[in-house]
Amino acid sequence: MPQGAAGEAAETLARLERIRRRTRRRVHGGAWLPASGFAVLLLSSMSLYRSPLTQPHSISVEHPFWAGLPDEQVSPVASYVFWFVGTPLLFAAIAAWYAWRARRHGVRVAWPLVAATGLGVLVLFAVLAAVPTGALSDGLTSRSGLHWAGLLTPLLPVGLAVVVLGWAERSRALVAAGSWITLLAVWLCSGFPLGRLPGWTSVLIGGDGLGGQLSLRPGHYLVLMALPLLAVAIVNLASGRSSGRD
Repeated sequence: MPQGAAGEAAETLARLERIRRRTRRRVHGGAWLPASGFAVLLLSSMSLYRSPLTQPHSISVEHPFWAGLPDEQVSPVASYVFWFVGTPLLFAAIAAWYAWRARRHGVRVAWPLVAATGLGVLVLFAVLAAVPTGALSDGLTSRSGLHWAGLLTPLLPVGLAVVVLGWAERSRALVAAGSWITLLAVWLCSGFPLGRLPGWTSVLIGGDGLGGQLSLRPGHYLVLMALPLLAVAIVNLASGRSSGRD
């Protein structure tokens, strides 16, 4: 192949690769808004706890954990309304956002599956949680060290919806963020008091196997859940803007 033809072929391939990358960024450049929305929902839920960032002198916790985490809440009714109104409103905003992007850019994302996952698990949670509630005392766990009924938390629908959003947006970072939220929720809500560490964790660091407890409060854990979402939103927004300048 003549040198000139080879150079033109290489330039064409490079141009096609740039177009492919720009198209991918444009198609999936709208993930920043739903990621930000989930982060705001998590951070806003701090207001549901009596002491979101400070250590209280005493604590009274009722199951189900309508606020999200096993800690004392301001009002069970307020917590219930927050999640069962706020979550559908968030999905409505996400639906409007992707509908607008579809009209403007001609690209579609499988957002209905995201909403179906989040709302479906939330409704399932409400059905399973329709049992008599009772107060939990410090250190109450099942024989296995886990309080599995505590997994009925509205944080799980959020985490699972973010995982599905990552699949729809072809974003490994979002899948990781959703998995992080889910794992934290499972750990924090499957034991009481909040932040309880199982015995095997202390064995790993040469302890006596009796476990322990982290002194973090609900607000701190919610920030830890939201940070990966905010990071993904910032990177995605910056990537989308660079794509628009190409």
